[in-house]
Amino acid sequence: MKNRILKFSLAITLLIGSISVNAQLKGDSFETAKVSKKANVVYTFSKTPGFIYSTSGGSYAGICVDIMSKFEQYIKAKYGITVSAKYQLASDDNFTRMLASVKSGKGGVFGLGNITITNSRKKMYNFSPPFINNISLLVTNKSVTTLTKMEDMATVFKGMTAYTVKGSTNEIEFYRWKKAYFPEMKIAYVGSFSDAVNKVAADSKTFTNVDFTYYLDAVKAKRSVKRHVAGSSNSEEFGIIMPKSNDWAPVLADFFNSGFIGGDEYKTIIRKHLGESAIKLLESVK
Repeated sequence: MKNRILKFSLAITLLIGSISVNAQLKGDSFETAKVSKKANVVYTFSKTPGFIYSTSGGSYAGICVDIMSKFEQYIKAKYGITVSAKYQLASDDNFTRMLASVKSGKGGVFGLGNITITNSRKKMYNFSPPFINNISLLVTNKSVTTLTKMEDMATVFKGMTAYTVKGSTNEIEFYRWKKAYFPEMKIAYVGSFSDAVNKVAADSKTFTNVDFTYYLDAVKAKRSVKRHVAGSSNSEEFGIIMPKSNDWAPVLADFFNSGFIGGDEYKTIIRKHLGESAIKLLESVK
């Protein structure tokens, strides 16, 4: 009898945990906020170096945090609305789950981080205008021979496994490389790009394709990583995502287009969180 009670209790605990993890994210609509002059919104994310990360005090910082703080100030000044924001880390800090939680969210829900704007994603989400260009980098362990041209990938990376995040544009890039240069490429999945970098730093038989801030963060931490210029790309732009039911998108676009993006406050935020090495890297591929 005791075993049955224990099993039943465990099942209930797991069920409650599952409901909690998969609970729908909800925030107030802009239309409601205009009347009440207050809004509760949710910012969900997967931690991304430079863009949104934990501080020693237990709060969050980064480019996205500062941008949304400025947006809240803009909303207060223009509409008299006081915004109360809740930061919600994605389940297991998983990028794919973060995307899914925004897609199923209702009202004032925003997804923050290194989210590439694509035509396919525009069908599923409302996007802000782009707030920064991305550079994706091909990264391996330091001990791996330098890849000087993509046509040599199958030879130089023979026997190596690619690690990426499901549902990311980085995954799409790997499949493009597999078709064009490396038919025998083995592709494995991790929950976050930080996990991919950890794999590469620990194992010379792995490689990954990550956004530039992950690589710079690893270099700063003196991890055993190396970038291969042949696999670099600067064709992506990052934006903030919202569910299709979110009516804040035009307001966020107005804020971005008001002169904030590219302005002095914006430049200060970018320099503060990315540092000079990131600025130089971004400028080197323009």
